[in-house]
Amino acid sequence: MNRAFIVATLSFLALSCLAGSSAAALAACVPDQHRSFICGNGKDAIRVFPETISPSGKLAFGWRTSEGLSTGQAEPPGDVENVLIRLPDGAVLGRLGGTYWATGEMRANRYDLIAAWSPDSRAVVEVANSRWDTDSFRFYAVGDPDVVTLNLHDLVEQAVRAKTPQRAGKGRVFRVREDLPVKLDADGRLRFAAILFKPKSEEPALGFRLELMIKTVKSSAAARVISMQPAKLPD
Repeated sequence: MNRAFIVATLSFLALSCLAGSSAAALAACVPDQHRSFICGNGKDAIRVFPETISPSGKLAFGWRTSEGLSTGQAEPPGDVENVLIRLPDGAVLGRLGGTYWATGEMRANRYDLIAAWSPDSRAVVEVANSRWDTDSFRFYAVGDPDVVTLNLHDLVEQAVRAKTPQRAGKGRVFRVREDLPVKLDADGRLRFAAILFKPKSEEPALGFRLELMIKTVKSSAAARVISMQPAKLPD
């Protein structure tokens, strides 16, 4: 069984007992038949991406539409919105940048979404990639009650292009490699890989391994590139 599913289920039970309201907590987000959770009902329902559940088991990414969720082999009935959700009570903490969806039987074609959590579950980085592009590369610090958001996409793309000769970078698309490790430490250090590549081309991608330092102070966050090295990355 999916480890994240087990962790989240245990967290639900523990929190419910502590709060003395087990039925209410479980009514907010309930397990479905695909090892995920559905939070809310009707057009307000949100389906959780189980692979994005935080180490604490209390937070995750999910998706919804204005017309409710689709199931089985059906595509979403409306525009998809990705959200950051608190699992014990189903509260939406913020809107994400991606538009990924998955029913458990079908998923968005040529789209990938990952959540890179800090070990303490106080921060997460979203990488949402469509066929060619990185649609969203964002940092979220989860506070009480606010969530602080920082767009990392432009910072990193500008840094990578500044490191690349203009002629070599012409016609290339920026992308964070979601299939390689994206690691966020508790101190705000983020490690990942990115590329500049030409879609539908045999030319090798220009690869980079990067480290950012992200700092959050009260209701704001800032990031800087502390290391960027050209690298030959696996295909």
